[in-house]
Amino acid sequence: MLQLYTHYRSVSAHRVRIALNYKGVSYKSMFTDLGNAAADRLTYLNLNPQGLVPALVVDESLVIAQSAAIMEYLEERYPERPLLPGDIEMRARIRSFSQIAVADTHPLNNLRVLRYLRDKMDVPWEKRRAWFEHWLHTGFVAMESILANNEDTGTYCFGDKPTLADVCLVPQVYLADKYDVDLSDYPTLRRIYRTCLTLAAFQAAAPETQPDQRSKDDA
Repeated sequence: MLQLYTHYRSVSAHRVRIALNYKGVSYKSMFTDLGNAAADRLTYLNLNPQGLVPALVVDESLVIAQSAAIMEYLEERYPERPLLPGDIEMRARIRSFSQIAVADTHPLNNLRVLRYLRDKMDVPWEKRRAWFEHWLHTGFVAMESILANNEDTGTYCFGDKPTLADVCLVPQVYLADKYDVDLSDYPTLRRIYRTCLTLAAFQAAAPETQPDQRSKDDA
């Protein structure tokens, strides 16, 4: 069985959980945290030298880091219920949209970046918050424009079934909603987000449903 090293707060792990659930792939969650004890941290670094989550353990010879690489692997290994449907042009559009979240928005608001701004750069909370909202809005403005003016937009980002675009959109909107970012300028994104949350695959991947979050709440 596949093993997914995950953490409930990780936006990257969130999107991989959605992809696994949507494809109906069985996996075992392995919970890790950047604040783990030194021995546990060293063990994980031996598995994934970058030390970030997620990481997907396929077998002893293959450990895949980086959420985009993991999702591409899942798409190729489990082509049923495709997240990259359609012809080559449609798949390119879906990938392009997805990368706004994966490559341009999320890396600037990653927890380690925000902690670096706080701990190493002494950036006060108000300016860290402004940084956080600026990069979210920069991504959302582009995403809203693409979907609102695209004849391919349907019930979901591209058509009437979820695709990789929806998988990558939902964790970003979830994060913004959690921190009370004003999303009133993005009606298309909000509609699609609400629709995705009616699906079991998205519900089961949500941070608040993860065992490591529930354990933290019970502590």
